[in-house]
Amino acid sequence: MTVAFVTDTTVNMPPEMAAAYGVTVVPVYVMFGETSLKDYEEIAPAEFYRRLQTFRQETGHMPTTSQPSPEDFRRVYARLADEGYTDVISVHVTAKASGTCQSAELAAQMVADRVRVHVVDSATTSMQMGFMLIEAAEAVRAGGGVDEALAAIEAVKAHSCLFFTVTEVEHLTASGRTQGAEAAAQAAVQVKPVVGLLEGVPKAVATERTYRGALKRVLALAQAAKGEAAVRRMAVVHGGIGDKARAWAPEAAAALGFDGEPLVVDFGPALAVHFGPGLLGVTIRWA
Repeated sequence: MTVAFVTDTTVNMPPEMAAAYGVTVVPVYVMFGETSLKDYEEIAPAEFYRRLQTFRQETGHMPTTSQPSPEDFRRVYARLADEGYTDVISVHVTAKASGTCQSAELAAQMVADRVRVHVVDSATTSMQMGFMLIEAAEAVRAGGGVDEALAAIEAVKAHSCLFFTVTEVEHLTASGRTQGAEAAAQAAVQVKPVVGLLEGVPKAVATERTYRGALKRVLALAQAAKGEAAVRRMAVVHGGIGDKARAWAPEAAAALGFDGEPLVVDFGPALAVHFGPGLLGVTIRWA
């Protein structure tokens, strides 16, 4: 048995990290009107944020996204079969907010006579999903097979979280994928929503009057989620504000008792469509 790993670009995993763990990343599509661009491959985060501002000014509309097609996944699975893999574990953005898992399932049926594809709904996104892939790959490297890799994914699911604050509420309301966003948008005073991925659904779980207050709430929610457990992995996620994210990372790590240096990743075009530039938060995996 040989096991390969596949995911989609909402994982936000740095390319060198994906390569190190043998993870193939399939791009989501970002749509500016009739123009379709492959997430990260044809539009990098910096270019997305520049183009976003121009597109909104010129059209009055938001960009949208589209999941990879079944054919996109079929080509990847077929290539991995050609390379000799017997099994593929394909881990994707929450099925409650995207059709990506469905596309992967359809593709899996197309190649069922050549390779076994195990499609996993991560119930989340970004590096919380990335941690699942890392630990699944580590389980295989330690001599495990599909069962051990899938068990590692479930362990991360049960012991991790993702919370962040956003600065542009209109992205949440235009997207329609974040529960509770309307209340924040209709507030009498401007507020900063705090969003968490809970049971596979992006939810506005709190609001704060200030950005600093929202960041404190992000850390408090992550602390409450982990309890007394030690943080094993941590990433700071942001939307086009890398310098601010890197400056905040040590404070966030100290607040959560993480001794290492947190990974800092951009949410990337496909997620920024739905949550906007300026977002900042954390994902952690605890013991």
